Amino acid sequence: MKNLFNRTLALVCAVLMMISLFALPAFAHDGEDHDHAEEAVQEGLSTAAIVWIVIGGVLVVAGVVLGIKYREKIAKALRVYKSEFKKVSWLSWKDTKKSSLVVLAVLAACALVICLLDLGLSKGLLEMIQALRGLFA
Repeated sequence: MKNLFNRTLALVCAVLMMISLFALPAFAHDGEDHDHAEEAVQEGLSTAAIVWIVIGGVLVVAGVVLGIKYREKIAKALRVYKSEFKKVSWLSWKDTKKSSLVVLAVLAACALVICLLDLGLSKGLLEMIQALRGLFA
């Protein structure tokens, strides 16, 4: 039960962080600098900020209520995920390093090819424009 509580608390914290990231624009005061910060504090929260706070509160309460109501199902699902996670066959550190180096090498080669194509096509386009100017000039 303690483990389920900790996971529910972590989920609530994650939801609150996501809500706070989306709500940051609502708390921003457009065009104001730090000299007017005291005036902005005295004005209070904007309507959008209050709406975001209410939405966040409702979501947190709904998450907690649903977590409590379906705690057996959630606990069972988490146990299944944990048992499946233990069945995963992980690569060794040596294989992981080798695979990472191959990916980085292929990425560098692709970036080089794209860079050369971009450079060649842009030079070719400029030459074609110069040639067309010579024809119509």
